[in-house]
Amino acid sequence: MGGILPMGNFYQFGYLASDIDAAERSLGELYGITKVRRKRASEWMETLHAWTGDTMVEVIVCGPGAPSIYTNQPFPVAGNLMLHHLGRRILDEGTWHQMEQAARQRGLCTEMMGSVMNGQLRYAYVDTRAMLGVYTEYVMLSGDALHIYDDVPQNDLQVS
Repeated sequence: MGGILPMGNFYQFGYLASDIDAAERSLGELYGITKVRRKRASEWMETLHAWTGDTMVEVIVCGPGAPSIYTNQPFPVAGNLMLHHLGRRILDEGTWHQMEQAARQRGLCTEMMGSVMNGQLRYAYVDTRAMLGVYTEYVMLSGDALHIYDDVPQNDLQVS
């Protein structure tokens, strides 16, 4: 790893919204994104996912009880999206450990980090807001977690 944090393997724009229906309409009207997967991820989070080529759009709407990483800024008005994080995949254990070590050495807060699916999905939100204006989310998938986005629809977008 040549820099402080891994910059490769970008795959996701993560947005916050206050109204999932309005966000979905906005994505359709502005970008032509009409095929989405909506999911209640927890009692405090509803998400919307869509592929546009190799890039995923994720919209997160939070309710009461959401972690501060999602609520430490004002939410956009209905229909608007606010960029929250850039999602990057980490493909191997060694790079994951390098990312953790680099974040610690640089004093970058990892506000939310953990694993689910018996460790097959690892995630870390590194606070890169001072440099980039948004968080950087790192995700490492293995086993069954490699298929968690299989049901997210692909949007074939063309500018007319």
